[in-house]
Amino acid sequence: MSTLSQTVYDSTLALLTKDTEGNYERLLQEIISWEETHRRRNKYDGFEWHHVHGDARTLNSLVTRQILDVVFKSNKACIYKVTNRRALKKAFKDYKGSLLPDKEQREIPKDLFNIIVGHEEKKNIILRSIKAKKPVPILLWGTPSSAKTLMLEELARLPNSKLVLGSSLTKAGLYELLFNDRPTYLLLDELDKIDDTQNLAALLSLMERGLITETKYKRYRNIRLKCWVFASANEIKHIPRELMSRFLKLRFFDYTDDEFADVVVNVLRDREGINERLAIYISQKVLRELKSKDVRDSVKIARLLKKKTKREVDYIVNILKKQK
Repeated sequence: MSTLSQTVYDSTLALLTKDTEGNYERLLQEIISWEETHRRRNKYDGFEWHHVHGDARTLNSLVTRQILDVVFKSNKACIYKVTNRRALKKAFKDYKGSLLPDKEQREIPKDLFNIIVGHEEKKNIILRSIKAKKPVPILLWGTPSSAKTLMLEELARLPNSKLVLGSSLTKAGLYELLFNDRPTYLLLDELDKIDDTQNLAALLSLMERGLITETKYKRYRNIRLKCWVFASANEIKHIPRELMSRFLKLRFFDYTDDEFADVVVNVLRDREGINERLAIYISQKVLRELKSKDVRDSVKIARLLKKKTKREVDYIVNILKKQK
């Protein structure tokens, strides 16, 4: 893009992003429509306020932003033209394409969080965030094996969601994910492991303005996303303060033994096809003999079974005990 094209594009996108009442969106739609209809005429001079139903003050604010030019002005009339029609149309198209997804794309599974025992207040807050008209970023933090990752895995069942492990993100990998996948729900496990400045900048911009801008040598791209961000972390002391300030924080503590057993039973029965009696047996083996409250350890054992028997569970657990 030329310098002027880029200015028009950026100004238009920024204006639409802040346009909570939709006034500029309607006006720009009429301006684009008017110019598309009349620009093929041999003597197209521009438009006046009444052609696009815009008041002079609003139109002049578009002149200030270099979206419009004043091509003629007298005591009786003021005629405007778009400074760069192609850039304006592209910005408007990108904005419209990144608005709130269709209703079916935000459909919430009726059994969301059913496998998770406890944390009822936290579930309620997360559901409120999902149903909110505007995103509320949420950080789940606290001790390991306290259902944080399990929460994110449940959220990964939402349509158009993307679950990412913070430690596996390549340099500037978040830019590629956002531009290519354009998720409605971004789920970041191990947020505290993200230390790349480019990934952090992308995340900050996403949560602050919903605007993602990447500038590289001979390449510039810009999109607007309405994206709900949910993240998890064991430690938060190393997470940048400006990033922490964007999140609503929910703290998690260790499960009790009984809560852990209930979660394991729910997960193994509903997600892994293990009968309840064997699921209880696995939970106790993991808890008592492996000294673990990590639900993932129970899932791993369940998936290694050749036969769904207690003898098979004992065989695997005995091998794992020797590895400690």
